[in-house]
Formats: sequence, structure tokens, C-alpha cells
Amino acid sequence: MTVTRLLATLAAASAFACSHSPTDQGLGCVAVQGVFNPAAPGFIVEYVTGVDPVTTTARLSAKYSFAPTNIYTAPPGFAAELSAAALKGLQCEQGVVLIEHDGIAYLGGR
Repeated sequence: MTVTRLLATLAAASAFACSHSPTDQGLGCVAVQGVFNPAAPGFIVEYVTGVDPVTTTARLSAKYSFAPTNIYTAPPGFAAELSAAALKGLQCEQGVVLIEHDGIAYLGGR
């Protein structure tokens, strides 16, 4: 995916997220948190406590056609680059409690 296409996809996804509150249409959808960073273009998705992250991520990755880069057990969730369609779908998936832009952390300040 080219950087231009990726930025356009993320802009569209962010526009959707900003125009919908977490409770729009009674669906319980979550808004995307954070700010896009081209050095870390993915997303971190967190599930409600008690969800099996391996099984749930496998199901969702098949449904929305993405490949997780990491799966987390505490808190349960995953990291992945997501298409605009996958992001939109995940925002309203039961069990998803947080979606945020990935980022880069530095130790010792920068």
C-alpha cells in the first residue's frame, strides 16, 4: 500500500470516527483514539476483559481481512494495520472496547 493511499484510507477512517460518537445509532461503537503517526501507521485494538484474544483476533482477521502484527493477553487485544472498511467494522464489534492509533514510545525522553 502506498503512503498516499494509506494516508487517504486513514483520513477517511478518522473522518468516520470523528463523526460518530461511541453510542451512535445505539450500536455501542467505539471512536478511534489518538493521532495518526506515519512512522507507526497501525492501530491497537483492545477487547473487554475475559475475551480470548487469540480466538477472537483470528475470527475478526478472517472477517475483516487483516493480519495482526501482535496479539496481547493483558489487556486482551491486538495490533494491526487496518483498511478503512476493517476499522469501521471493528468499531462496532461486540467485545471491542478501545481502538487507538499506534505510536512510538521513547525511553529517556526525546
